[in-house]
Parts: sequence; structure tokens; C-alpha cells
Amino acid sequence: MTGAGNGNRMPVESACQIESAAGKSAIPTGSEQLRLRVQQLSLREQLERNHFLLERLAAASARLIRTVEHDNVFEATAEIIANLIGSEEVAFLDYGVADKAFSLAWSWGVEADTLQPFLNGAGMCGRAVEEGTSQFRERQPETSLLPFEKDLTACVILKSSREIVGVIAIFGLLPQKHRLEWADYELLKFLETYAAIAIQFQRLQGKQLAP
Repeated sequence: MTGAGNGNRMPVESACQIESAAGKSAIPTGSEQLRLRVQQLSLREQLERNHFLLERLAAASARLIRTVEHDNVFEATAEIIANLIGSEEVAFLDYGVADKAFSLAWSWGVEADTLQPFLNGAGMCGRAVEEGTSQFRERQPETSLLPFEKDLTACVILKSSREIVGVIAIFGLLPQKHRLEWADYELLKFLETYAAIAIQFQRLQGKQLAP
């Protein structure tokens, strides 16, 4: 019975050839492998950056929580900035919404004479409260900087219940720190709200304990 067993089925050798061709097409070429490797490294970098940031945010949050009951919130926030951002020249300025005036709340590593011009509301600190947005030297045109701002790195707003209650003026960075980085900006966003809340909490606590 010749030919009765084949019918319309594909010859064995043809099926093997198709499977071999399909296998070859599934194997990435050299350029595709490079592209996939670059994509993989990029995703890994994103994960590592996010992990690094979350560790810093957790450390900052834990420091503020430990502080509000017993220690000085200004000092604790300055330590967060020194250890996690890299500046030991920090001033906290209160801002009165009613009179639109600045006053010095606390400072560390900055001379009083250096701070005096900032109390007039000129420059970056004034723009920070007017625009409701933290100001950074790296994002300012050089022509907009005033002479007394030559050592200023940032003016970070302190916002409680959507009301700006002050700013953190950050001056010179440590020698090994050349500029603010992505994680620094994210940490400063955290301090915009939660340092302000911690300061407000401690002040209310002080009023309750006052005789």
C-alpha cells in the first residue's frame, strides 16, 4: 500500500527545519543583547536609587519622631541635613503670614551678620514664600542672585497645613559634596512638610508645659 501512510502530513525533515529556524529567530542578536542588558541595568539602577532614598527617608523620619518629645527639633533637622545632605551651615527662619516678616528661629554654623540680610525677605527666601516653592541656587540664573546669597545653596519652605510658616536656609556644602543630587531634593521635599509639623508640634507642646 504505497503512499497510504503519508496523506497530507508535513515531511519530518521539513518540520525539523522549521523548528530550527524558529529557534534561531528567538536568540537575540548581539545588538539586541546589548540593548536588553542596558535596559536591565537601567531598571536595576532605578530600584537601587529608590531603595537608597527610602533608607534616607526612614532615617530622617525616625530622627524626627525621637526628637519631638524631648530634644530640639531644629537641632535634629540640622543633623539630618548635615548627615544625609551634606551641609553644616543651616538657619531656620520663621515667617509671619500676617506681617510677611522673617525672624531668626535657630541657626547652626552661620554668623548672625550673614543672616541679617535674609530677614528683609529679599532674594531666594522671599521668592520661596511668595511662590510657595523651595528655591535652589543651581536652578537660579546667576544674574538673579544677590551679593549676600553667594554662599547660599537652598531656601526650603516649611509648610504646615498648606501654610508656609518659615524656611530653612542651607548655605555651604561640605567639601566632598559638590552639588545637590536627586535624592537630596527628594529628602528636602520630605522636610518641607514633616520638619514643619515637628516644629509646630514641639512649640505647642512647649506652650502646654509652660506654667
